[in-house]
Order: sequence, then structure tokens, then C-alpha cells
Amino acid sequence: MLPQEPNIITAGCQVVEKAFVNKGGKPSDFKELFLRCSIQDYYIKFCESKVSLKKMKKYLDKGLTVTYEVKEGKWDICKDNPEMHSRIGTYAVVIKIKKK
Repeated sequence: MLPQEPNIITAGCQVVEKAFVNKGGKPSDFKELFLRCSIQDYYIKFCESKVSLKKMKKYLDKGLTVTYEVKEGKWDICKDNPEMHSRIGTYAVVIKIKKK
């Protein structure tokens, strides 16, 4: 089986904040950042991204041009916490923000 090509995209997007939703479907007071590109919102997995949470928060509810990779997998598991439970699905890894 051949390795899959990375799905790297450069596009105009918006950074939005959403409440964390637990397994029971209840939202909490904890907020997370998502990348809204076209009609899709992608969870931003910061432990794999090259752009920090602090930097992305500067763009909250604003438009920006961003290069990102779309991946499928565990949202909450990073190298420092491999044993925890995780949400699974499509997420974004932010590679860079284009300077205007």
C-alpha cells in the first residue's frame, strides 16, 4: 500500500471559538479554537501545529490566509499524553499564517 499524500491547503479561513462538548453531548465553559474554511470547521490540533494557540487567538473571529494540513485521527492525544481518551475525526494542523 502506498503512503497517502498530505492534504496541505492554503486558503482564506476564519478562527472561531466553540464550547467543548463532552461525550454526553453537553457543552462546557471550556472553549476550543476551530478553523472555519468554506463550509467546514476543523478542530485545530495545536500539539502538531507550527503556530501556537496564543498566536491563533489573535485572529479570533477574523479572516486570515492560512496553510494547513487536514488529517483524520485522535484530536486530544499528543506525545505527552498518549493514554487519554480522545475524540476522533477530521482536524487541522496549522503550518503557517500568511502575512498581509
